[in-house]
Amino acid sequence: MPRPATPCWTHRLQGAPDVLADTILGTVGDPAFAGRLRHHVDIGWGDAGKHRQLVTADTGIEVRIMLPRGAFLRHDMVIADDGVHVVVVRRPREPAIRVRFADNTARAMLLLGHTLGNQHAPIDVDHDTLTAPLFTSAAAAREMLAGLGVIGEVTEMAMAADGWSATSSDHSAAHHHAGHHH
Repeated sequence: MPRPATPCWTHRLQGAPDVLADTILGTVGDPAFAGRLRHHVDIGWGDAGKHRQLVTADTGIEVRIMLPRGAFLRHDMVIADDGVHVVVVRRPREPAIRVRFADNTARAMLLLGHTLGNQHAPIDVDHDTLTAPLFTSAAAAREMLAGLGVIGEVTEMAMAADGWSATSSDHSAAHHHAGHHH
């Protein structure tokens, strides 16, 4: 159910944001949001878990995001609605490594998994590919793939649109590393 206009949409006051987004209302495809004018906010994978941020929509309005801790902003989530306008999360394309399973041996994928795990890199896995954010230069990433014998590409993609498939920051299974603890 859409929220009333008063709590989230404000008239521009001295330094105040145009919109306060303090809850996730649904997704843009929900019938309740049909016909609404959309203000898209680009939230990259690295900021999707930040519950407090100030962002500017593609239409120029300022949106103060103040969500509960643990919230994860997925692509197409509606975070504000005044009955006419909605603020919608959009995941931008970002530098990434993308590898197709069919193009690689099990050994190459195991070595890549080991390397990404040591970097604590989150990954997106679907039925035929693995995608991970680029933590280095494109040239260094290409060199790393070649050194591991992995056939893949360095590209730009929207990542974690629906959350990560796997991330080493999920510590539901305890593990330890020499020199640091989780």
